Amino acid sequence: MIISFLSNLISTPVKKLTLIEPNTMEKVIDICQQYTPLDDASRQALKQIITLKEYRKNDHVFEQDQFCGDLFVIVKGSYRLFHKATQKEHTTWLGYDDHIISSLHCLLFNTPAKETMHILEDSVIGVVPYNELLNLGRQYAAIDKLNRTIMSIFIMEMQENLFATRFMEAADRYHYFTQKQPEALQRIPLTYLASFLGITKESLSRIRSGFRTRDNSFGLNNSYLRRAS
Repeated sequence: MIISFLSNLISTPVKKLTLIEPNTMEKVIDICQQYTPLDDASRQALKQIITLKEYRKNDHVFEQDQFCGDLFVIVKGSYRLFHKATQKEHTTWLGYDDHIISSLHCLLFNTPAKETMHILEDSVIGVVPYNELLNLGRQYAAIDKLNRTIMSIFIMEMQENLFATRFMEAADRYHYFTQKQPEALQRIPLTYLASFLGITKESLSRIRSGFRTRDNSFGLNNSYLRRAS
């Protein structure tokens, strides 16, 4: 009997606990409302097109050179976008809870994604089909404004990131990023953070060491990088 019990126990598949909670859909709507207020009718209409999905660490939500027609509302978890060229991965974006992300190339230009979305922690995501969002935008002014606001913020953040990576030295880029996303230091592997900042992991470690031994204004005058690089 014991052998039979153990055999049945081993053969029984272990059911994974779901990460989706009863109020997850409301959290998705709350995140959207951080971009623009939604009236009751808009909220209800938006709920009808959203699918709640779980992703596990190291899953790929969409991949480079494939088409993706969805917006992703990150309720819980973290991710990175990376572009792979000549067998090397270049992290282009980092984010976590309360972010909305997608491939702008797919949504705006109807072309394949230039990047892969890589899940860094077990995550819960609200998936919004973009064409359906556009259709709702023709019926509800608040949803039209939501879409336009999301796209405007995407473009603004891309421009800010471009200026940071092109015109700031590495210590300043690190300071800028940690001011905008302080939680990232506990949640994003340093390898990916270094790639995002455009420096080696060793240089990032030296910069981080410098920040720990200096006041909060360290890095803004670029002086440390000249010694650490």
